[in-house]
This record gives sequence, structure tokens and C-alpha cells, in this order.
Amino acid sequence: MDDFKLTFISHNRKAQCAPNPEYPNGIVVDTGKRPACSVDLPYPADCVGAWMVKCNKCGTVAAVTTAGRPDDPKTLFIPCRKATG
Repeated sequence: MDDFKLTFISHNRKAQCAPNPEYPNGIVVDTGKRPACSVDLPYPADCVGAWMVKCNKCGTVAAVTTAGRPDDPKTLFIPCRKATG
């Protein structure tokens, strides 16, 4: 986990709608770009909000939203800036 800095930005509320039943065990968020940095996120989130993710190796920063439900993101793949120059 030292490779990433994770910051949770809480909206301090619970989700307003039901989770997507197609993802009872979370989702993998993948931009499809390779090479990529990947990180497992704390799952599920405590509430509606967003994870700010910074790769300490390449400097890529990304955000992914959460709802505090079973269909929250559990893994994030983001393009690696170090490998692409």
C-alpha cells in the first residue's frame, strides 16, 4: 500500500438507491490503458463519496466514486505515467 496514497472524500450520507445486482462483489475499474498501475481499494466504502488515488511511483492521480454498497469499486487500474514517459 506504500505505492499509493488513498484519500477518501466523504459525502457523509448513505446511498439513495439499491446496488446493481450484477456486481454483488464489487467492480474492477479499468481504463484499459497499458501499462497500468493497480490498487485494491478499501471495500466497500463507508458511504457515498470518492477515493482520490495517487500512485507514488509514477505520479498518476485519479478519482473513483463510491456509494457504500456491494457494487462499489474494489480495484482500480490507471495508466502508468512512468512507463509512458
